[in-house]
Amino acid sequence: MKALMITTSYPDYEGSYRGIFIQKLCYELKNQGIDVMVLTPRIFKQSPLFETDQGIKVHRFRFPSKDKPLNQLDSIPLLPMCIYMISGFLKALRIILKEKPDIIHGNWIVPTGLIAALAGLFTNTPVINTARGMDMRISEKGPVKSMFNLAAGLSKRLIVVSPAMKSRHVLRNAEVITSGVDEVFFDITSKHQSQTVLYARSLEPVYDAETLIKSIPYVIAKKSDADFIFAGSGSQETYLKNLAKQLGITGKIKFLGRISNEHVASLMKDAGVYVSTAKADGTSIALLEAMASGLVPVVTDIEANRPFISHGKDGYLFPPGDEKVLAECIIKALSREISNSDLENKRKEIKDTIYWNTIAKKYIAIYDQLA
Repeated sequence: MKALMITTSYPDYEGSYRGIFIQKLCYELKNQGIDVMVLTPRIFKQSPLFETDQGIKVHRFRFPSKDKPLNQLDSIPLLPMCIYMISGFLKALRIILKEKPDIIHGNWIVPTGLIAALAGLFTNTPVINTARGMDMRISEKGPVKSMFNLAAGLSKRLIVVSPAMKSRHVLRNAEVITSGVDEVFFDITSKHQSQTVLYARSLEPVYDAETLIKSIPYVIAKKSDADFIFAGSGSQETYLKNLAKQLGITGKIKFLGRISNEHVASLMKDAGVYVSTAKADGTSIALLEAMASGLVPVVTDIEANRPFISHGKDGYLFPPGDEKVLAECIIKALSREISNSDLENKRKEIKDTIYWNTIAKKYIAIYDQLA
């Protein structure tokens, strides 16, 4: 069976990690016998328009990106977005007419999911679309909401990565399939007494690392041996480093910048607590990895996180933007008020549901039904 994956993000060049979980899904689909092709936008000049990635044909379409993904712009510019849609649609048609895939799989409903839906409509190819966290943030109103609803309506099957996303009317009948986790995280032997707090999200406003930094003075007042690692990069990096200086806590923080997924595993091996301050999210892969590693998760009390965390039992939930409550939760987590056995039970509970192998099998079952 042939599948064309049309995705907003896919690693752009050697060393790029943007959309790496889509790449991992593609690898696992290929390992299970699916002939996978990928279509994705060309964001950076050094990205090839075509390459073969471990046997997967990766096509990129041009648009005036100015070396920035659309989701890193303050507002989506109309002309580049129009060119993006037209260029992606025409490229998709050429690939479909040449390769004749049995299925089209869109990832992120806006904008590439709409490209997938329209290409499927014009070529009579069944389309499955997966809605991810960013979809919910950018499609609440206006033209983007209309694009979202059109793409959803044209799709044969809809997938969401979090049960909370089904609250959107057009996604009410969607199936839930989370992103996957590498087996290496389940192999980690947790350092339950570690006083290291790990943040492994991008340094972008929606992930609100600022709240974590503001919580640190409250934490170290009670836990002087606590230290904090920020593994990620983004537009707020300079601002956050300056904020840490103003608060006099630079000695307690390490900013590592963007790191590889393999390095994330080694960081989780040495950490005791994982923190996500995201204001909005889909199913967070980093959260799944933290639970698989046996860390104590301290995450925002938002719809995407609630299905995974029972407050006080296997992690902590705190109100978004509240650095004082966050600090209280981190102190409890570092004090190991949650038992190691409860954390181990959580690892066992999720182990057989979020392997990439299992995730790929779920998608293949849908492909078979549609094709």
